[in-house]
Amino acid sequence: MPSMEEIKLSLSQSGPSGELSIIRVDGVVDTITASELENVIESLIAQKKYNIIVDLGGVEYISSAGWGIFISRIQEVRDQEGDIKLVNMIPNVYEIYELLEFQNIIPAFDSLESGKRAFDITGDEGNQDDGEKVWKTEQKIVPESGMAIQAAMSPGRRDNKIESDSPFSRRADSPEEVIIELIVADPFSSIGELADLAGEIAPRFRFGWWKVFTILKRQRLLSRRARFRMARKRSRNRQF
Repeated sequence: MPSMEEIKLSLSQSGPSGELSIIRVDGVVDTITASELENVIESLIAQKKYNIIVDLGGVEYISSAGWGIFISRIQEVRDQEGDIKLVNMIPNVYEIYELLEFQNIIPAFDSLESGKRAFDITGDEGNQDDGEKVWKTEQKIVPESGMAIQAAMSPGRRDNKIESDSPFSRRADSPEEVIIELIVADPFSSIGELADLAGEIAPRFRFGWWKVFTILKRQRLLSRRARFRMARKRSRNRQF
């Protein structure tokens, strides 16, 4: 197992023609090491390999920067009829995955085999291993990209659109105020639903999934429980 300062990434291919790429990750995916994983995914996309499994069985912790790598690439991969699937998360990592509501964006499976089956790629895989390539951060084999994480998921618009010049949108002076007001109105909305509704109420702020996530993280409102408590407190204060 790598130390806290490094990450090990092992890449192999599977499937009848090696069309399934499997990235095995060991270590900690944080702001220091996340770029290494990002580089491998970018390399696969550049090679037009869009069926990607990320095996997180050896990962003890993933920071927001690490999670952002998957979010920033998922739409690009799906536009090419591929997908990114996560497998083998340990309980502590899976708990954060659920807390951040990533199950609404990127699928996770409890084993590598179930992740493979989800791609519905048939054929004898026994003799199709193209070998394994290993990256380690201390060797700097893969150059760091330094690319900023961008939100790639743009929530769909609702049928019952809210006019952008409503009284609510006029009194909101910041994106944070928009999100807070929406939470007070419905503390059980998901991050995607908040982004969708906020974008219709106040389009001038250009809301997206990642922007709402950042606001919730800054306000310590990532969990629905925290949002419910805040909404209940605000509602009580308004009654007096």
